[in-house]
Amino acid sequence: MFSVFDIKNTRIDLYILLSVLYLISVGLLMVYSTSSIYALDKFNDSSYYLKRHLLFLGAGLLVMTVVANINYTALKKIAFFLYFAGLIFLVLVLFPQIGKEVGGARRWIDLGLFSFQPTEVTKYFLVVYLAHLFSKNREKPQSFSGTIVPYLIITGLYIVLMMMQPDFGMVVILITLFGCMMFIAEINFKYIFGLGFTSVLFMGFAVMSADYRMNRIFSFIDPWKDPLGQGYQTVQSFVAFCLGGLTGSGLGEGTQKLYYLPQVHTDFIFSLIGEELGFIGVLSVIIAFIVLIVRGFKTAANAPDFFGFFLAFGCILLIALQASINMAVSVGVFPTKGLTLPFISYGGSSLMSSLGAIGLVLSVSKKRVT
Repeated sequence: MFSVFDIKNTRIDLYILLSVLYLISVGLLMVYSTSSIYALDKFNDSSYYLKRHLLFLGAGLLVMTVVANINYTALKKIAFFLYFAGLIFLVLVLFPQIGKEVGGARRWIDLGLFSFQPTEVTKYFLVVYLAHLFSKNREKPQSFSGTIVPYLIITGLYIVLMMMQPDFGMVVILITLFGCMMFIAEINFKYIFGLGFTSVLFMGFAVMSADYRMNRIFSFIDPWKDPLGQGYQTVQSFVAFCLGGLTGSGLGEGTQKLYYLPQVHTDFIFSLIGEELGFIGVLSVIIAFIVLIVRGFKTAANAPDFFGFFLAFGCILLIALQASINMAVSVGVFPTKGLTLPFISYGGSSLMSSLGAIGLVLSVSKKRVT
């Protein structure tokens, strides 16, 4: 008989679980190290952010455990409702009475004790719905109007709403996700090529139509041209890695967190890993992500059905893209995007949604065929 929960099967992928637990552990250490001085100055409590991070982590681990024990095929019945709920969240955040504006972007819903960032959750709602549609329509004949246009509308609505916040970094991730899922769904390559070409034009126009995005491109090309202005974050990130060397300055001993590098406990936490834990610490984090991503894709490849395949693939790809872009920004090979490092950066929405996604992947891994 069909059951929503699958608690008897314990064949989860331990490599995925252990790599996530390692990243979480690094995150706990680095969130406290990077935020303690700022928290002491602002809240007179050096562990203010650590305490909140622990609350988010506890809730996230609970979500991961519950989701991992759900029969993931049950999500097909509520896939559309999840997608629609995501649309509602993305619309609500645009209202000044509901959405909170920070740094010129309205990406957060203020819930009093904490702020909720809808994009961190809704991107996984989109994965669930796309996985359902791609698996359901896999054997149907392809046509532009009957197959491609509906997918474009479904994904395009999320992209348009995210651009209105604006959250260009997440838009880039969703466009890449959609293209990759179309590719593994064996959609005709001419449609994928057309999507890619159109996306490049769209992103090019989006960059050129906003001065601050153009400035980010210029500072990315040559951050040293304006080291105290547009290139400040990138230059200070370079300094952090240089100070760290091979073994680092020691946990808690970094200096870039002393108001030299902004957003050090969120977007640029990877730079402080480089300073305090050195190349060895950086390499360990990268290896943990590689293990997670490789095992996640293997879970997708061994899924017993196409829905599980697309679901696990999409969840892991989102984590891989966000982690790669965050680290690439920190070392100066990608323009600044304002994305957190999954499992490590401070941020409740990011941490809880990432752990929920891992729960979905573990749910698929329990039913893998090999």
